[in-house]
Amino acid sequence: MTDSFKKILKAPFGLWKKIKIKIFILSNYFQAQIDYLFGPYGLRGTPEKRLQPIAPQADSERASPTSNSMATAGTPERIALFIAYAKSLTHSNRAYIETLKKADFAVVYINNERTTPEAAAALAELCWRVFDRHNIGRDFGGFRDGVLLLHGEGHLDRCQLLCIANDSMQFIPGRNAKALISSLKAFADSQKQALFSHISHQIQTHYQSYFQVLKPEIFRSKPFLQFWKDYRPLSHRGHCIYNGEIALSQMVYRRFPAVDTLYTSDKLQEALENHFSAEGGVPAEEVLRLMPSPARTSQRRKIGYSLQQLMQQSEHHEKLTGAQLYSVADLIENGNPSHIAAFLYPFYLLCPFIKHDLCTAGSYTMAQAISLFREASRQSLGAGESAQIESLVDEFKDLMYSRGIPLSYDNRPWEAAIKGITGTFVYPSTYE
Repeated sequence: MTDSFKKILKAPFGLWKKIKIKIFILSNYFQAQIDYLFGPYGLRGTPEKRLQPIAPQADSERASPTSNSMATAGTPERIALFIAYAKSLTHSNRAYIETLKKADFAVVYINNERTTPEAAAALAELCWRVFDRHNIGRDFGGFRDGVLLLHGEGHLDRCQLLCIANDSMQFIPGRNAKALISSLKAFADSQKQALFSHISHQIQTHYQSYFQVLKPEIFRSKPFLQFWKDYRPLSHRGHCIYNGEIALSQMVYRRFPAVDTLYTSDKLQEALENHFSAEGGVPAEEVLRLMPSPARTSQRRKIGYSLQQLMQQSEHHEKLTGAQLYSVADLIENGNPSHIAAFLYPFYLLCPFIKHDLCTAGSYTMAQAISLFREASRQSLGAGESAQIESLVDEFKDLMYSRGIPLSYDNRPWEAAIKGITGTFVYPSTYE
């Protein structure tokens, strides 16, 4: 028996758990490769084979947005690819699609699930084209099929704006949605070439793939089209992140400097400074309550300087000083902004997007996430829309409870590994 093997046998439980997770992730990667190489909808498939047009059940004789004739019909000036994973039409997705329509986008709805007949009928009234898709490659596989389908039909040669989005975000209608429409109009009238919702500096600086709007300089470019032709749609989370989201930014978007991001630490900083000037300061408690709990970070004794500034001021019920406001940006830039600023952006920048995995990732407790989502919905829609607010909150609550928290996956290590659930959220230290 070798010394290295003896060390493995004596390894603490935590190390064994990490080894098991690595094995599960690697096994899932090999399975994804096999499904792609030998499955009927992988390497041997085409976008046309994976995408199945679905039509409303009633009045099937009339021309519908999902009929094959739409492939050769006139091209809308603005097209939005919307990748979903939902059997029914959720309140969130309906509000999202209606907002895109108000911004003059014709929506191509691609569902990686099987759409119910009732939802198909409703979607046919909302969307330009509607498809069910054989799910290989997750949302990035759907992006690829949508882009290549539009390219093959010649629509990318004629349209002027291309939006690419997915339903991994819960959508808040009302004031926040109207702010997004205004931002889209300003972008269309600007010299900018691309607009993104979020940017992350984890691993490598990249634009997160939840929401992006592109002009022809990008979506007709050779690097963009070649990326999607070459991309291998594997049903593996790590592959989608590293070879999809991050690679797309590095290989394509970073080549185009004239881009803008809607929700960033510097725009939040400006909003906080404006609040500081108007109100004579920003209460630390107000900021900290919108952010993930620092409890686990404190328990592990990993509290960095920036988090300590916020916590100390909050404990003493003090307002943040001008210098201490930068602590918020420090934490956002050194972590995942769609988690750390999950509610800061909706409250201060009127962002309509809330990530679905806030609780499964351990960033927020269910109680905190649901309470803050209700508050954000009220601020956006107004007190007079109580019925709509409660419908949105009930849907969000059901989603949080169905997904669970890290503890829910303690006895399901395979599922946890595949979904990237580590069971911990710890605030990052600067440049750690």
